[in-house]
Amino acid sequence: MKIKTRHFIALLALAWCPYAGAQETVPPQGSAAPTQQAGYFDFLGGLAYTDNALLTSSQQTGDGIGMAGFSADYMRKGNLTLNLLGNLERLEYLHHSFAGSFYGQFFGLGVLGKPTDLLQWQLAENFGEEMTDPLAAPTPVNLQTINEVSTGPQINFHFGLTYRLTLSGRYSRTTYQRSPFDSQTYRGGVQFQHELSGASSLSVEASTAHTRYVDSYAVRSYFSGSNGYDIQSASFLYEARFVRTQVLLRAGYNSIRYGGASARGQPLYQVRLSRRISPFSTVYIGGQQTYSSNGESLSSPGARVGLQVGATLNPGYAVAQPFSHRAADVGWLFHRARTSLALTGSYGEDVYQQTVSTQQPNQQDESAAAVLGRQLSPTTMVRLRVDGYWIHYAGVGARSRREDMQLTFSKRMARTTISLYVERQQQSGASGQSAFFSTSYHDDRVGIYVTYDLVGARSMGALPLGITGMGAFAGE
Repeated sequence: MKIKTRHFIALLALAWCPYAGAQETVPPQGSAAPTQQAGYFDFLGGLAYTDNALLTSSQQTGDGIGMAGFSADYMRKGNLTLNLLGNLERLEYLHHSFAGSFYGQFFGLGVLGKPTDLLQWQLAENFGEEMTDPLAAPTPVNLQTINEVSTGPQINFHFGLTYRLTLSGRYSRTTYQRSPFDSQTYRGGVQFQHELSGASSLSVEASTAHTRYVDSYAVRSYFSGSNGYDIQSASFLYEARFVRTQVLLRAGYNSIRYGGASARGQPLYQVRLSRRISPFSTVYIGGQQTYSSNGESLSSPGARVGLQVGATLNPGYAVAQPFSHRAADVGWLFHRARTSLALTGSYGEDVYQQTVSTQQPNQQDESAAAVLGRQLSPTTMVRLRVDGYWIHYAGVGARSRREDMQLTFSKRMARTTISLYVERQQQSGASGQSAFFSTSYHDDRVGIYVTYDLVGARSMGALPLGITGMGAFAGE
């Protein structure tokens, strides 16, 4: 699997965090907040052994996997704001079961300028992987990288201390590693925000996005709207951050138009509620409905990010067309003294309306995760993690089920953390009358990875990145 050098450099430099599009509450004008930073940016390296490198149900072949890259959960605020979340590694199979490949999921955002400035400039990055066959085993030959880079200005007009009008423009380029679905998108938006208090704000927003495919001829066999599509939306947004409660409520309407066809619309909504119910415990619930695409879906806060060497994930299906995306998630996070526990669950549904394929890829997926961590000493941690995924492709009558269990022991020494882990993954499924065939396999792995803090410091007590269905308030 290949990735262009300029994209790799952009990944190292700038980053995206989930729901970064939500505007910050404007501080009083003239307040010069000092630069703040939190989290870590790490170098990452490791070695693992798998007893089923090809992820097949028979004739299993073992192989070693070497890996080097970086991981991050980092935020910096100031004249240059940076948000980094995820990891990206280069994998090499020692006995050449597969060619070397890049692996991971990474979100990044860099913003030059503060909300109080007239002009800001944004550079954002979404990098991840999707499946060419959604029911096959997630091996390097069935995964392909998808990269979305966007950039553009944001102009802020302030009216007193509590009102702000923001005009924004974005250019985005989405690139697929193998599929001919590359596209360019031009976005424009306007937001009028009223600061209700120092902790809450109300906004009115409207946006339009114009997407065109680089090779529309090649897309025609997949998607009848092969020249591209346009998405418009208008909504009200309420945000609040109180001592124990965080709220994000969005309601509106959006529509999509394929080529010369008439527009189709649906209600637009987004709900995020987080409540700290005790000094040690937080609960949250969320839901949303919107039109989305492969590139935009890579920034989902529920996406799993795993540090284990060659760990598989639960990627989506690489498609050309946009889709109506509905999702809901719920969770409970607990941390007290030396023990942490997270219980999370999510539901998602993707519906495609424009396709020329008789094998409609409409998807419903459910997931659940449990993570239990115990800090044996200030520098020693043991963690058990269990994930489950259940996917149903209604249009082709196929189902897939995947489970993953990991046990990790970590030891920190100054800026270096060494982790040993064992992991078992398995997938099973049933297929209908279609070309989609659900692969069954199981895979046992053992490995070691080492992280070195280049910036900041990784916390031994923190829950791992990317817990399934974690939602927008993870780590708060």
